[in-house]
Formats: sequence, structure tokens, C-alpha cells
Amino acid sequence: MPPVPTRTLVAGPLAVMYAVMCAAIATGCAAPRQPPASQRSAAAPVESSAPSGGSARPYTGEAVRSIVRVTGTAHACDRDVEGTGFVYARERVMLTAHTVAGADRNLKVSLADGRGFDAEVVVFDPLVDIAVLLVEGLPSPSLPLQVKREASAMVIGYEEGGTTPSVQPAIVGDRVPAESRGIYDDQLVEFDSYSFRGPRVWRGMSGAPLVSRDERVLGMVFAADTDLEEKGYALTARQLSTAAKAGRRATVPVSTEGCA
Repeated sequence: MPPVPTRTLVAGPLAVMYAVMCAAIATGCAAPRQPPASQRSAAAPVESSAPSGGSARPYTGEAVRSIVRVTGTAHACDRDVEGTGFVYARERVMLTAHTVAGADRNLKVSLADGRGFDAEVVVFDPLVDIAVLLVEGLPSPSLPLQVKREASAMVIGYEEGGTTPSVQPAIVGDRVPAESRGIYDDQLVEFDSYSFRGPRVWRGMSGAPLVSRDERVLGMVFAADTDLEEKGYALTARQLSTAAKAGRRATVPVSTEGCA
């Protein structure tokens, strides 16, 4: 497998080095480049962080019905696809683009009750790292997006190999404008993000929603901080809104491009 590209994300005065890591544990990936520690806080995609143990607990509120596990295969990348997504509109699931990059086989969405559904990628934005799935027959209710920030929230997602979503409380920081070069490190893009503290973001939880107390989506987890294990990053609901709108209308499968 070719060396793993790196991606630089700049938020305010801090340069955050965000390495697009391999999803397969057994693959020997090249170490990401790192700027001086005094100039950055390091962040990696959720899939690259896989600590064991932790305080996550099963979540039994209504939102659990709208949190899904996404699995499949990226044959050209020689890896399995696994991540978390959330239902935001009828038969539509949002998740991170890097989770499904290169996916070409057996893409499925599973619910906490064990039911599974075939899925097609209908929106794929590798610059901002957002994808939308069309899942025909998916009965789950939608979680509305909320643009206004709330300081207290929850991260709800599936750990790798898990069949039940877990919840961890989170403290949400202010909205921060940021820049990166996308999951393929090929074009500069600006976007809005939140930092949050409290949860440990396990492998498989990329795409997990940041959910308010009244079960609205404040943002979507896309990275975990490699220096501070209980700090992560989420795209804001404001940032998600354009892809969400496009995804509601989209019915034609699109390419998931290459490995990320």
C-alpha cells in the first residue's frame, strides 16, 4: 500500500496536523509528518485511534434509533469499511467521506436491533470530509441539525466491531474557522469546526454525531486529538447543512474515488 498522505488543518493560531491513516490495523502505514510541538496540537482521523477500555455506556434514549453502523469493503484499498453515521432525513445517513473512500462492495447500514440495509453513496465531498448514503427502506427517524452551539452534548457512536451504540458526555468549545487540504491532500478548503472535550473517540466512531440534550445534531466527529486523548473535533451543523440539503434530493450513486 502506498505511503499515507498527510493533511494540515489550521484553526486560529494553531496548526493541527491531521494524518489520513489506514483503516486496516495490520497495514504498515508511514508515520505522519509533525510540526514542532509548540506550534500544533496533533489530530488524526477517528479510525486511527483505538484505545481499549473506557467509560462509554449503552445509550437507550430515542436518538439511538437514528445512529447507525456503516460497513463495507474498499477492494482497491484492501481494507474493510467501518464507521458510524446518523439519520438526518428520510432514508438518508450522513457520515465522514474518509470512512467510505474507495468503498465498492457490500456497503451496508445496521441498526442497534440487528437489522441491516443496503446503502449507496449519493454525496461524496472529500474536501470537507462529508458523505451521504441513500438507504431505501430505512425506518429510523431523523435527527435535525442545530446550528446554534450548546456547551453540553453527547457523542454517540459505534466502537469498532460493536453492535450497540454508546454515549459519552462532551463539553463543546466555540465554533472555529479552519482550513485543510481535504482527505486527499490536494486542494485547500475552509470549514467550520468545534473542538470538544470529555469523550474518548474510539476506532469506528468517525461520523458519530455530537448530540444536544434535546437530541439535535450540533456537529459530526471527524478527528481525535493524538496529544489529548479526551479531545476531539467535529464539523459544525452549519458546515454540514449544504451536503445535507444536496443529500435529501440525491438518488443517483456517485463515485467514492480512491483510497484515503
